[in-house]
This record gives sequence, structure tokens and C-alpha cells, in this order.
Amino acid sequence: MSEETTPLVVFGDLHGHLDLFERLLAHVDARYPQARLVTLGDYVDNGPQIPALLDRLIALQAERPGRFFPILGNHDLALLRALGWPGDTPDGAWYDRWRRRYWNPGGETPAAYGARDLRGFERSFPLAHFRFLAALPWFYDDGEHFCVHAGLHPGPIGRQRAHLAAKTLPPEPLGLPDALRDKRLAQVHDPTWERVVVSAHTHLAGRSLFSAPRRVCVSATADVGEGLLAVVLPERRCWRTQGVTTVEVSGGW
Repeated sequence: MSEETTPLVVFGDLHGHLDLFERLLAHVDARYPQARLVTLGDYVDNGPQIPALLDRLIALQAERPGRFFPILGNHDLALLRALGWPGDTPDGAWYDRWRRRYWNPGGETPAAYGARDLRGFERSFPLAHFRFLAALPWFYDDGEHFCVHAGLHPGPIGRQRAHLAAKTLPPEPLGLPDALRDKRLAQVHDPTWERVVVSAHTHLAGRSLFSAPRRVCVSATADVGEGLLAVVLPERRCWRTQGVTTVEVSGGW
């Protein structure tokens, strides 16, 4: 079965919610056993099972080569920047920004690894987890769908794709690329785009999806207590797991 005929299932922000991901993945596997899977990033921060989730994603990459495509989110990139990526010297300014702007109360990623500060986190964060996040692409492009964490600006995709492929950081020392962090892009739609742009990152209050002819945004619900969403493409069928139940949902709850 070719990529053009194999369903693409795209999961919203996971944020350490391995239990929700496992239940939704089991539901997807039962209905779409040959589907390609994309996770849209934000694996760390604000959830109860961050180390176990990263272990599971690493295992899925090995188990499903050519079928599982995790990409990077802004929370994941903030973690990498705090640890010095793309260099190897931890960055105290980035750690402080990550601490102040990214963590819900009680949702600190370092604490999930038994660390209280940057030095402790540098020592305790497993090399396998660092290498996994650092190696992740910043988008997935199958020729029909362009999956990215936050969205794209209007205009040709090619130039934006090139910057994402090169993992180009903005010139501001504490900046991140708009495509990974700008919530204003959640409902930006350009009818001339040559792909359907698919993202998550932004909580769409009262809605599961923003949908336009060349745009899909999956509401980021896991770290606000509203379960986990996945959308099946190209049909745009949407599923939500919350608690122990998984149900099909429309554009609203």
C-alpha cells in the first residue's frame, strides 16, 4: 500500500501522557492497522509519565520503521536549548526561560528525572532521551500533508520547509522558530498552499479541530485535562481519548 492510499493518523501534543497515548494508539491500530502515525511534538512538560513516554516513542521508532514519524515541539526544543543544543554547554538563561514560561505548576520535566536545577538535570537526563529529541525532524511531509508543531505563515511552503529542514534558529538568543511556537498560526490558512498543513500546539477552546481546505489544527488538550486527540487524514475523522473511553468527535466537543 502506498503513502498516497495509506491513512495518516496525526496525534496532538502528548505532554507526558503515556496512558492516554497508549489507549488512543490501541484504538487507532484496531481500526487502521496499516496507518502511518505522526506525533506532533511536545512530549515533555506538564504530564505524569515523561520519561516513560520518551522510552515508548523510542521503542515505536524501532518497531515501526517507515510508519511512525515523531516530530519536535516547542517544549522539546526548549529542553534541548536549556541543555545547550546545538552545542554541548548547558544554557542557564534558556533553563530559566523554560522554567518560567513552559511548565504548569507541578509539571516540571527536571523533577520527573529527580532533578532540582539545571546542573542536576544535565546529569540525570538520559543520553538516549537527549539523542532522540535532538535527532527529531521539525516537520513531516508526505507530499499531501505538511505536519509541523504550530503552523506556517501564508506563502509558499518551500522556503519555510527549507528553514525547518536545516533546523534554523532565529537570531534572538532566546527565540524559537514561529513554526514551532507561534499560537497565532493555529488558524492561519493559505488556499494556495500545495499541501494541507497540519499542526497542534494551541488549545482550541470548545473545539477539537480547526479545519479549512488546506489546513487542519488539532486542539492541544492533554495538558489542560481534556484528553488526547488524533485526526485521520485525508478523511479528517477525529478521535478523542479521555479517561478510559475513546469516542469519535466532530469539530466541537
